[in-house]
Amino acid sequence: MTLTREQKALFALLHAGLWGTTEPDMVDVFPLSASEWSDVLEMARRQTVVGFVSRGMEFLPEEQMPPMGIMVNMMAYVARIESANEKMNATIMRLWRHFESKGIKAVLQKGQGVAMLYNDPNLRECGDIDVYFPDIDASVDPFDGFEGLRRTKSPDGSWTCWVDGIVVEQHTRLLDIVSPFKQDFLRNLIDTKGYESVRIGGEDGVDVLIPSPEVNMLLLSSHILKHALGVGIGLRQICDIAVACHNYHPRLDMGEMDDVIRRLGLIRWNKLLRGLIEDKKSNDLLDIILKGGNFGAFTENRERALRNKVSRKFHTFRSFCKNLRFAFRYAPGEWFWTVAQLIGGQLR
Repeated sequence: MTLTREQKALFALLHAGLWGTTEPDMVDVFPLSASEWSDVLEMARRQTVVGFVSRGMEFLPEEQMPPMGIMVNMMAYVARIESANEKMNATIMRLWRHFESKGIKAVLQKGQGVAMLYNDPNLRECGDIDVYFPDIDASVDPFDGFEGLRRTKSPDGSWTCWVDGIVVEQHTRLLDIVSPFKQDFLRNLIDTKGYESVRIGGEDGVDVLIPSPEVNMLLLSSHILKHALGVGIGLRQICDIAVACHNYHPRLDMGEMDDVIRRLGLIRWNKLLRGLIEDKKSNDLLDIILKGGNFGAFTENRERALRNKVSRKFHTFRSFCKNLRFAFRYAPGEWFWTVAQLIGGQLR
């Protein structure tokens, strides 16, 4: 795949914003015209990486900065990202204090737990709050008594909730690996590696459990895979796993991780993902990312598919079918069992 000038600029700025260093080819891309800058900002918005692209602009000389109008728009967007993160963290603190009061062990998946690995967590755009309860009894309602909550119950017994306008999703499994033949191995891995704690909200915040580095790497990888096989995935999730790799590498036994990947049948997928993180030459995955943006939100017919529940389900199923060639090349087993799960969920 040959990247456009605007796409090269996006990646150059994102690299600088994430790592605090510029790429060698950055000088060959800039300066940009006003029209090209508008395209870069729109791509960053679609990929939900405006915060780090704006940070990357700090490495440009003054004469190569974008026009003032684009700068103002970007600064306003970043301010909204930071405000949303503050609101998200406040909601997480409320939730986890509620869980603690009920004696419920809760694990934060992805999201703000991964954001803590960034140099500036407030520049990462936040989405939903994903929570997993490893030891909860089926008769226990973890959200019972939480003030200001709206929610619906899924056929599998999990909850989707709305708190202060933020979606909170309860997940029935920690990892997005659905093959029934891998579950015993995954349970043993999670039991062995367990969880660790991060602080959300600073000194007056709360300690929140997140998966251990080994499990978190699998969580991020399998989450990207699930969405790449289906509706699509964006650059923000690639940044998440890149930052996790950077932070966790000194603590990981890479031989052990390679063995885990092999036993899960994800060697080809891991090689593809690693190639994209390291040198942006993983064309199959890069094509999915650039075409659809964040979770495929900008794919063709996406807006029409969101009109009602039936359309959304059909769009999801059709997306998995359209990605059949990609799936059979990199993760055929996971594609099959994910589709089987989707169909089974509709038959409940």
